[in-house]
Amino acid sequence: MDHLLDIGLPGLVFLGLCAWLIRKVVKAARTERDLEEERLEGMFGEELRAARARAAASQRPDLITVAPPEPEAAAEAPPRDPLAGADVREANPAHLPLVAGMAREREQLLRAHVEPIGPGRRVEVLWVRSNATHAVWCERRHATAPAAGGTTREVICVARIQDGAVVERWSFG
Repeated sequence: MDHLLDIGLPGLVFLGLCAWLIRKVVKAARTERDLEEERLEGMFGEELRAARARAAASQRPDLITVAPPEPEAAAEAPPRDPLAGADVREANPAHLPLVAGMAREREQLLRAHVEPIGPGRRVEVLWVRSNATHAVWCERRHATAPAAGGTTREVICVARIQDGAVVERWSFG
């Protein structure tokens, strides 16, 4: 029995110390995780709030009732601004006239290749983003002929801009 007490008591003390140490390590890891989360929220908090606000705004757009124009007045009306309904908040204002010009050019190209089927807009710009050298926008291209079955497609367009002029263009979709 003495031999059992000589080996058993130090073993129990060792196990108790191990349990205490493991508990302290887990508590320190939890504290470190909480501090790291607070640091990240502080760094990206403004971006996170802005993204949530944009998402909420896109879920409830401001809609108004518009009376349809008379058919002959619509046919004679000058072309509307292609950026009229576009989200241009994150676009360089100097790039907007270039994007509008390229959208008008695409519209004229589509109208020239297919017999006119009405005064409606065929190219609609949904959003525009840009930095110092590039502009990116999304065009919704409506069907140009009855054979297309009334389908629309969205195309991502990119333009490289240098000294206020478009140097290169790409489109995807």
